[in-house]
Amino acid sequence: TCVIRTIQAGVPIARIELLDELQMEAVNRRAGLDYPTLPTLFLEFHGSEAGVVEQVEGVQELAADLGAHDLIWATAEEDRRRLWEARHASYEASLALRPGCRSVTTDVCVPISRLAECILETRREIDEAGLVAPIIGHAGDGNFHVLFLVDPDDPKELEQVEELNDRLVRRA
Repeated sequence: TCVIRTIQAGVPIARIELLDELQMEAVNRRAGLDYPTLPTLFLEFHGSEAGVVEQVEGVQELAADLGAHDLIWATAEEDRRRLWEARHASYEASLALRPGCRSVTTDVCVPISRLAECILETRREIDEAGLVAPIIGHAGDGNFHVLFLVDPDDPKELEQVEELNDRLVRRA
């Protein structure tokens, strides 16, 4: 919902990346980070220093209205890299959640106005199926990925993932 409102408000944002709570848990473990294990948005703003401050404050207000927790931001390059480390380490961190498995990764794109609904429904189906599958996304353009972590030697599990992926594609 924060992504939808940010885009609708016309905030000139460079990128918005999403990591769900399972993905945040994975990157915390793998990279030794201590982010809250909550769905997290990583945002990048471009522009003048004053413009960026204004954009950040606007998004911070939108996020707070939606019950968001802390908004951490940085302008120094080293601090920015540290913040983005979670997103950049996400794939390898995911694989570490279930050693010996491989990732069957989906890629869908939905209208931004339906993004939250589609992700929540997908997360519900994954949880009901008892699968391990973090969600990451390029939320600013409505694109997201499910990283189904499957045992390649378990045909039943692979079939279950194929069924969930088919439903995800139809929903998208």
